[in-house]
Parts: sequence; structure tokens; C-alpha cells
Amino acid sequence: MKEIYILRHAKSSWENINLADFDRPLAKKGIDDAKKLCSFLKKHKFNAAKVICSNAKRAKETFDLTADGFQFLIDDATYTDELYFGNIDTVIEKIKETEEELKNILIVGHNPTLHLLVENLIDESIQKFSTCNLAIISFKDKWKNLLPHKCKLKSLIRPKEIKF
Repeated sequence: MKEIYILRHAKSSWENINLADFDRPLAKKGIDDAKKLCSFLKKHKFNAAKVICSNAKRAKETFDLTADGFQFLIDDATYTDELYFGNIDTVIEKIKETEEELKNILIVGHNPTLHLLVENLIDESIQKFSTCNLAIISFKDKWKNLLPHKCKLKSLIRPKEIKF
């Protein structure tokens, strides 16, 4: 069984309206949510085998704050503009390139692409894919055979629903 972790970046700051969208950092709420998610991931012993993250500042900061929870070294992640500018087909192609021996992959990026990706993979509608939400999707095949509508949503983790 393979798993795809899809993490939308945490809440970004609009404090400096002169910043380009790509350069917006996380807001305090985003930092708090990412730390809360990290604690949840540690408690439940998550482990990412591969990470592909958007180059946008808020996505990188989200991953930096959650990397420990995924037991993944920040420097080992692959950072790409394709998760900022790309579409769901681009993301699916990136996932298909995953080495077969790896059991899971984490994608960190943005809406609307990630929301559409989740719905496309599981072939059902999800009402909302908010900031710092983590979708856990499973499928039974080789990475190179990943197809839309052939996966199952195992879990949708929302920081606001995490209780300790």
C-alpha cells in the first residue's frame, strides 16, 4: 500500500502588502497550526520517505515547521516552482517519478491545485481543504501507475480539530 501525504501550506501573512505573493511568510496562526500539526505527526509516528515542496516562502516555512513530525531532514526535500505554478497533472507526474521502493511521499503546496488534486485522486468532493490541512491518500499499485479516481482518502487532518 502506497500513501500520498498532501499538505497545504499554513496561513500566510498579509501584513506587508508590498510583498509578492510568492514571498509571503506565515502568519502567527499559520506558525501555531504548523507546530500543532507537527506535534500530532510526532505522536502518531508519521514518516515521509520523500518530500516535494513548493519554493514559495509560506510552503517552505510550513514544511520547516512540520519536517520533524514527518521524520524528514529539511535539506533532503526537493523544492520546485512547479508546485507553485503547476497544475494537478504536473503534480501527478512528479508523484509518478517516485522510486518504487518508497512507500510514501509528501507534497507541500497551494490551493486550488492541492484541493483539486485530492478530489481528482479520490474521485469524490471534499468540502474544504484549508490552510495547513493534511490529506492522507492510499492506493494499491506502483507509483508509475498512479491514476486519477483510483485512490482512497484515508484521513483528512485539520489543525483546528486536533485535541491533545
